[in-house]
Amino acid sequence: MIKKITLLFALFITVQSSFSQSDLNQYKYVIVPTSYEFCTERDQYQLNSLTKFLFEKQGFVALMSDEPLPQDIINNGCLALWADVLNESGIFETKFRIELKNCQKQVVFTSGIGQSREKKYKVAYNLSLRQAFESFNTLNYSYNADLATQAASATASTITKPAAIAPPVALGDQLISESKKTDATQALTAKKKDVINYELLNDKGEVVYTLIFSGKEEFYMVEGIQATVYKVNDNWVIAKTTADGSLLIHTLNVTF
Repeated sequence: MIKKITLLFALFITVQSSFSQSDLNQYKYVIVPTSYEFCTERDQYQLNSLTKFLFEKQGFVALMSDEPLPQDIINNGCLALWADVLNESGIFETKFRIELKNCQKQVVFTSGIGQSREKKYKVAYNLSLRQAFESFNTLNYSYNADLATQAASATASTITKPAAIAPPVALGDQLISESKKTDATQALTAKKKDVINYELLNDKGEVVYTLIFSGKEEFYMVEGIQATVYKVNDNWVIAKTTADGSLLIHTLNVTF
């Protein structure tokens, strides 16, 4: 009986790994933040640089979040995964997991735990991260452009993307677009997330949007949703596609 359970468990792990491999092969890029939530400064203990290096070692094209984005990500943000390191440490042991989310903020991969009992943070973090990355070794990741195309088509069938966003034109104090628009405005404060990316906070200090620099001046992608934020005639504008396929364009009252 125990032997059968062991075999079934092994089969489950094999099937799970195969699914993960197929799932990850549709993504070309991994974007690594310049700092993690549990750290107090940029690239503390060189943890973010090490993350980027280890993803490159696995075959991904890894980018730091403050790097200029390649044109194909600007055209299709869903080619990229967003990396995070989850800190599950206890008093005497450092424990890390690696998490990857897609452009819709869905978790597509979580690694096994990497752990260390080393007392020095830099050593413990390095060892734990490297061990967590061992989960990728069995996946044999290799970017597959055909899978990426299929995934983009599947996404398009549920969320209609605009072929192009018609630039709004000024008319008095309003912004008019040929696409559907709303009158909604939000009083937001821009806070630097890192060197070139921003978080837009509401009056409660909550993050409403995270803006990712596109490589073009005053033009940002919005993390996790099909939307862009850009400047027109001294006004900041957000254009986003809703679940029913409608394109909403309105001004944002942003203080930088």
